[in-house]
Amino acid sequence: MASRTKNATRNIIWGITYKVSTLLLPFIVRTVMIYSLGSEYLGLSSLFTSVLNVLSLAELGVGSAMVYAMYKPIAEKDTYTVCALLNLYKKIYRIIGIVIICAGLIIMPFLRRFISGDVPNDVNIYILFIIYLVNTAGSYLLFAYQASVLNASQRNDVASKVNMFTGITKNLLQIIVLILWHNYYGYVVLLPLTSLTANIILAFCAWKMYPEYVCRGQVETRLVKEIKGKVMALFAVKITNVIYNSVDSIVISAFLGLVALAKYNNYYYIMNAIISIVTVVFTSIISSIGNSIVLESDQKNYHDYMNLSFINAWIVGWCTVCLFCLYQPFMKLWVGEDLMFGMGIVVCFCIYFYAFQLKSVQSAYKDAAGLWKEDMWRSYAANIFNLVMNIILVKTIGIYGILLSTILALTLITYPWQTWMIHKKLFHCSMWPYLIKLGIYTIVTLIACGVTYFICTLITEENILSFFIKIIICMIVPNITFLIAMFRMKEFKETIKIVRRVLKK
Repeated sequence: MASRTKNATRNIIWGITYKVSTLLLPFIVRTVMIYSLGSEYLGLSSLFTSVLNVLSLAELGVGSAMVYAMYKPIAEKDTYTVCALLNLYKKIYRIIGIVIICAGLIIMPFLRRFISGDVPNDVNIYILFIIYLVNTAGSYLLFAYQASVLNASQRNDVASKVNMFTGITKNLLQIIVLILWHNYYGYVVLLPLTSLTANIILAFCAWKMYPEYVCRGQVETRLVKEIKGKVMALFAVKITNVIYNSVDSIVISAFLGLVALAKYNNYYYIMNAIISIVTVVFTSIISSIGNSIVLESDQKNYHDYMNLSFINAWIVGWCTVCLFCLYQPFMKLWVGEDLMFGMGIVVCFCIYFYAFQLKSVQSAYKDAAGLWKEDMWRSYAANIFNLVMNIILVKTIGIYGILLSTILALTLITYPWQTWMIHKKLFHCSMWPYLIKLGIYTIVTLIACGVTYFICTLITEENILSFFIKIIICMIVPNITFLIAMFRMKEFKETIKIVRRVLKK
């Protein structure tokens, strides 16, 4: 138990440090690009990234399946099996890299169809796409598989440190290129160069820390079949991530153009930045949850699940209030009114964030328990619904259609189905106590949104000082609201105990 807490705490600290560093500098890069090159280049960058994310579906979810397969042999000191899995992982990833390159070359002649309206005159979209393609495929062809040893050994903090260092270097160089030369090609070339550097350093760290784990041997037929089953189920999860993060961008570019895509992605970037930081907490404890699921009883795991759900609901609720109250003031200071949407879009983004992030704990337990096969059909149903609604609604109501299709898929399909599956397959208990708590958390969040927003509207000036005053209001008012509403809950008392235990270590 102490070891799990230590590993989880270390992973969380370094994970959040890494995320903050890799969100702040890219934000500066994004700002410099808007003002030095224009929003069309930002839209182009988002489009290519999205297209390559779709091609990365060739990965199928092999990485997660391999890490899951390594948990048990690493815990049991079964070096031969770990080495065999690593060898298999290496072979599969190289095949995936080749598939991505071939798929990218096939779709390259049709790139212009993904863009509605004009393209910047001083760039060749095909040359740029090849550079993005090399960046994506290069990771699979080289040493990306080595990071699985670090993840399965609960040393995500090492990857966070390496990625933080290479990410900061990349962003600083990109800022220099954009400011001094206003050159988009120079900005793009840095992507594969820094990705290669990060992979080499991570591979070296893995070899140094775990020299006993090398690529050799053959995986047992039984284990290969088990991995295949996990991979096919994980493919559904991969599709979900791609549709939420990438297909939306492609649809906007194809129907509404690069400027609309840049505006959408400015808002999405802020929301996703918060999602990334919050998600680090649950990504960092997946290994520890997996260890607990193997060693502890269903009752103990359900108890931990309810406590984590409470912590998540508080964090997500507070972040939702901050988004609702600060989105527009921040966007006005950052990009100006010309690149802003109306308040209706802000409300949609807030609902999107709340619905998406509230399931973080469920997703962490699902991944730790390897329940991908059980969750597969839910993913396919939500993805098909989201994709179809995307295309239908974007033609009639524009950006609203993109957001509403995702919100409906989350609230009508993903969340109810996943809640039922987790409680039935993992905890073997009723989901109603959890849903009642969820209803309470949601009501409290709505009240906190209303109260905080009303207080913020009393500040009529629009400048940096007033924005920081609103930040202070958003730091205090929602948390006081949550404290008043929830301090009597047993989950709150358990959380205080957990915090005290961590602080004593």
